[in-house]
Amino acid sequence: MRKFLIACSFGAFAAFGLFSCGQHFFDQDSRMVEALQEALVLGSKTAASNLGDGSCAASLQTAMGCTTGYLGNKLVEIAVPDTVKYVLNNINSFTKEIEPFKNLLNNLGMSSNTLNALSGLGKYGDSIKVALNRGAEKAAPNSIGVFRDAIFGMSFFDARGMLLGDSVAATTYLHVTTYSGLQSSFAPIIREPLNLLNPNKFWEPLVRDYKSFASKYSSIKSSFGSSTLPSLPYSDLPDDLSTYLAEYATGKALDGLFLMVGKQETQLRADPWGTVRALGGYFDDTVGELLGDVFSKAKDGLL
Repeated sequence: MRKFLIACSFGAFAAFGLFSCGQHFFDQDSRMVEALQEALVLGSKTAASNLGDGSCAASLQTAMGCTTGYLGNKLVEIAVPDTVKYVLNNINSFTKEIEPFKNLLNNLGMSSNTLNALSGLGKYGDSIKVALNRGAEKAAPNSIGVFRDAIFGMSFFDARGMLLGDSVAATTYLHVTTYSGLQSSFAPIIREPLNLLNPNKFWEPLVRDYKSFASKYSSIKSSFGSSTLPSLPYSDLPDDLSTYLAEYATGKALDGLFLMVGKQETQLRADPWGTVRALGGYFDDTVGELLGDVFSKAKDGLL
């Protein structure tokens, strides 16, 4: 500190010298925050843009192994909810079990249309999966502006806390400050492909058909004895599927988004200049070196 004061006081105007040194450190802090902000904007933009890339084929067989978008990207792909998948798979398995009894059931008054309405549910599950992921891909780019506003709204103390935090401290900050806004932004967009698929249009008749089938089937099964025919997988089914799927997909899409933003942040901390160059963003050498210096000092506890 003494050396610092001596250096700053050197010359005829000590007061001016002290002000100049203080201004130097203020400028350094400002540049540090600015460099961090620009790097975080670039990292979050890259993550969002990659997730918004829906170029993977809609066919699930050819989509597997994608590294962009949601569909086929094993890190973020949105699966059909377990509860829905379980219902679809159980009913699908049940229709296969009763296949040998179709003629018998027809002769006993069970409509072929009612039986056929229960088949093919596995393929419909695939259609739901594609719709969930395509909606997330369409919504992802909307996060760029929300992230940018939060990043440029951070204070020096926010930035310092991120630098001294763990490998995803900035991502945690963004999660806290942007989640609600992103949820509001994502939800209506994610609903669009679901509205086109209109799962309730299929689900509601399915529920009606299943309930009608279950009532008749239970009566027939009781007259033939409990061991002759397979048991029904469900005595009842929920009525509304669309709202549940939209809320579920929004949460999963945001989980995937923050996961990828966190990966970008971790890379940035490990190799600031190399990561910035690899992302293709425009940063001059001074900013790249400053980022490297800042993250190194943060790691060593020198900030």
